[in-house]
Amino acid sequence: MSKRHPAFILLSGFALTGLLFAAMGFESRAQQPDSPKSTASDSSCIYDFERGEVHDCLQKSADGELSIKKQVLKRLQFDSYGLAVVKSATNGWMYVSRKGKVVISGVPTMDNWADTFHDGLVRIVRNSKYGFSNRAGQVIVSPVYDGAMNFENGKARVCNGCTIKCADAKCEYHGFSGGEWFEIDTQGTVVSRIRAGN
Repeated sequence: MSKRHPAFILLSGFALTGLLFAAMGFESRAQQPDSPKSTASDSSCIYDFERGEVHDCLQKSADGELSIKKQVLKRLQFDSYGLAVVKSATNGWMYVSRKGKVVISGVPTMDNWADTFHDGLVRIVRNSKYGFSNRAGQVIVSPVYDGAMNFENGKARVCNGCTIKCADAKCEYHGFSGGEWFEIDTQGTVVSRIRAGN
């Protein structure tokens, strides 16, 4: 029996919260890096699934910066750090500030919502490469990896040359497979190489 890559090791305990899949690199179909294909207007967004798509939500400044329009901004649910989640039909998941500025864009989906912060960092995807941003929108780990899992206790597993493959017969969940795996710290420094099967 062949050994599976760490991204496919079955852990126990967190299945109901979805943290199990996040820790292993599993992602549901909706949890792939967003590549929006909606035909909706560039200015539409979603911030509450019950409300559905809201038109005329986003605006772009002359220098290309995105922000949320005031009539939508007052309806958002902000966390204790002053950030709220919005999904743009054309830009994917984003974190926005109380002033409406899009602080972080390109956030992958996790459990049908924007990926969350772990150890103060959230995964971002640029040109199909993974990196990490802090809450101020500063890219702390450049998006140079083909796959990445969230930080836990100051370390995250990242891979180069890995691919996203189905993890079950129905292809409901996906995981990163193959490639070279490393463990990085919250500054992006490689602290160890991970052998296949660990």
